[in-house]
Amino acid sequence: MLTVPKGLTVIKLLSVLCTVCTVGTTLSAQAPTRLATSPEALIAAPVFFHGKQIAVRSDVEPAGPLMRLAGTAKPVFVFWRDSPMAPRNSEVRGEFWDVGRLERGDSRFSNVNFQAILDAASNGQWPPRDQVFMILGASTVESPLPAEPTIRALALAPDRYVGKGVTVTGRFRGANLYADLPMGAGTKGRWDFVLQSADSAIWVTGVRPRGRGFDLDVNSRLDTGRWLQVAGTVRRSGPLAWIEATSIAEATAPTETTVEIALPPPPPAPAPEVVFSAPTPGETDADRAGTIRIQFSRDMDPKTFRDKVRISYTGPTPQGAAATPPAFTARYIEGNRALEIKLSAPLDRYRTVKVELLEGIMSNLDNQPLGPYSLTFTTGG
Repeated sequence: MLTVPKGLTVIKLLSVLCTVCTVGTTLSAQAPTRLATSPEALIAAPVFFHGKQIAVRSDVEPAGPLMRLAGTAKPVFVFWRDSPMAPRNSEVRGEFWDVGRLERGDSRFSNVNFQAILDAASNGQWPPRDQVFMILGASTVESPLPAEPTIRALALAPDRYVGKGVTVTGRFRGANLYADLPMGAGTKGRWDFVLQSADSAIWVTGVRPRGRGFDLDVNSRLDTGRWLQVAGTVRRSGPLAWIEATSIAEATAPTETTVEIALPPPPPAPAPEVVFSAPTPGETDADRAGTIRIQFSRDMDPKTFRDKVRISYTGPTPQGAAATPPAFTARYIEGNRALEIKLSAPLDRYRTVKVELLEGIMSNLDNQPLGPYSLTFTTGG
């Protein structure tokens, strides 16, 4: 049974309820699926960004066989979705992970070459938390900063605006009631609040969120969603910037909150191929008991070698000789990009041997198939 408070008509009550429902629906629909931030903020609050879609404005540089965000105090490796070449001052987008918070056997990361990360960042050892990071499924877009500062520009490039006066517009989100930002930055007073727009947010301090026609409670979700315009000075005493405000007013939602310029699709990465083998093709005095090695031009997915390696004798079978070679084991060595095949017993003397890599062997990360390959050699005495 619905009880109507004294002095409130049913019509007014229904109006209030509808307003609350509308605000809740709007906030749900406007929840960002990506967080625009800076590389410094990623490193300072990795547990907050762990497993989330992020966007950072950063150059990218080589780190051995890998790529990483340039100039960061701790390594943030980038694994491209389509192997693009990132121009300077581009925006890198993808899924951020703290490697130290993962288990190496996690099936979600079966295509990630963790060994390359460990070799580049932690002497081959699994790192502790908060030390080594990666961005998976990364893509890039051009990232020109707008002529007039926006909340998104402050999130992506805070250093550009520190100490400068700005006027920005965003949704009131209370005292970080929707976890748009890590806690602990900007929270200096009882009236501090977060402004959010598109996929970015910033703390505001120095003014109470009230003015002509509005008086908002920083601890109430019912008051969130209102558009405000804040003027003040950008401050920073750590990885996250905030606005030290001097004035506040109601505002209307901007018609556009972000501009995205897609780069043309990059050419596909070359397919992997064999670059070396021992024995060499056509060798006529190969070691009968030696390890067979096949090296590739790219990192390969170790799992795809299973049941895809075949060894056979070719030509006539001598009297009393075995029809097939001895059993073998095959192991992919990630650091050398090489397949090692070890025989359980020596091969027959003066036999022609054929090693075949069958269809289905793939490169790591982008699953490019290895073309048909066979190695033929003859054993010695």
